[in-house]
Amino acid sequence: MENENRDNISNLVEAAPEVQAVPAQAAPAPAPAPAQVPASAPVAPAAPVAPAPAPSPADSAAPGTQKYRTPLIIVSVLLIACVLYSGFQTYYIFRLNNGLEGILSYTRAFNDTPANNDPVSVIEDLADPNKITSANLPEPWFSLEEAASIAPSDKQRLTTVEIVQLVSPATVSLSIVGVDDGKETKLSSGTGFIITEDGYIVTNQHVVVLADAAVSTYYVTVILPGETTPVRAEVVGTDEQTDIAVLKVDTDRKLPCVTLGDSNTLQAGELAVAIGNALGTLDDTVTVGVISATAREFVRNGYYVEVIQTDASINPGNSGGPLINSFGEVIGITNSKIVTTTSESLGFAIPINSVKKIIEDLINYGKVVDRPYLGISVRYVPDESYFGAQGGIFVAEIVRDGPGDLAGLKLGDQILTVDGVEIKDTGDIIKVRDSHKVGDVVDFEIIRDGKQITLPLTIGDSADA
Repeated sequence: MENENRDNISNLVEAAPEVQAVPAQAAPAPAPAPAQVPASAPVAPAAPVAPAPAPSPADSAAPGTQKYRTPLIIVSVLLIACVLYSGFQTYYIFRLNNGLEGILSYTRAFNDTPANNDPVSVIEDLADPNKITSANLPEPWFSLEEAASIAPSDKQRLTTVEIVQLVSPATVSLSIVGVDDGKETKLSSGTGFIITEDGYIVTNQHVVVLADAAVSTYYVTVILPGETTPVRAEVVGTDEQTDIAVLKVDTDRKLPCVTLGDSNTLQAGELAVAIGNALGTLDDTVTVGVISATAREFVRNGYYVEVIQTDASINPGNSGGPLINSFGEVIGITNSKIVTTTSESLGFAIPINSVKKIIEDLINYGKVVDRPYLGISVRYVPDESYFGAQGGIFVAEIVRDGPGDLAGLKLGDQILTVDGVEIKDTGDIIKVRDSHKVGDVVDFEIIRDGKQITLPLTIGDSADA
């Protein structure tokens, strides 16, 4: 038994590994000898070592670089696009500043190139070949002096009530009617006044402009004195420059008509009475005031028009109605008012004397004749209205074979002066034009292709427009 215990202790001593103590502060000791392992003890096989994977480019990049790579690519593409666009703009602006480009892409009808490939476009004359021109004007048959009522020399001043009783029966309410899916719809309203017993009516051009188109689904209706049912009226002629239109209704009875006065004798402070279809629903509305001023200059659609100012209330729907003096005579045609938060009672009317010839021409010829005519339309381009734009007045439209076309004007020409007068806005050209007669020659000083040239233009007749 003793021998057996001794053998067991010996086996335990052999199985224990040899351990060597190392002082805490001593230098590193040599590596210990491998521990003795009994031959009978199992030995675990060594685990296979996998080869380390090769680092990818993304893994080899600096930390944080990957998440910024895509935005940088997008920004680079945008910068390249901006550089290309800026180059194109720079080239285009260079052409603009050197007159190689005009305002062709900024005005209507400029992309219509004629069949002969001329780089300019013109307004073709598509009207009836038998239309009235200065070469075939018929003999005039209508005269306001004969057909309309003219005030007698021994006229007497009237009270406001007497004025209304005299003029109101000859004042009519107008409506512009459209047809949609077979149903009539009232689109707008205005006023007019009868100037002849057989049914000629004067109103504003802007009142009937929708019904004046060559092809239009709109028409004008009129409520005649003493009637409640509207009747259709024919648009005889219109003139945008003076805002005048003449209508005609067919009737078998004599209609009451107004008396035309002399607007040249008006003085500030005189009585002024307006009658009209206020708001398009309140016909025969009477407002009273005075002549606030005469010969006011009013700009409408680029035209300078001389108007009468009155403080008689002018409401929507009054357009085209009569402005009447103390003798019961029509001395103006109400056409506009100024509405602001700081003003009131600023109404305007067209002086009747300034449009008597217009009315006669519209009835005789359907248009105004023997008025100076240039055969061009112009457009004002402000400085920097688009990137690189040079401000000025440019030719926007040219009537084929008109005065401007025959003079050699082209689309995009910048007009500097006309007849020696500096042109700063479109109204300047109209003033110069209207100061001349048909047949007069005026010089147009222009810039084309970066060069300044002068072209003589012979003023034409509006009958040829």
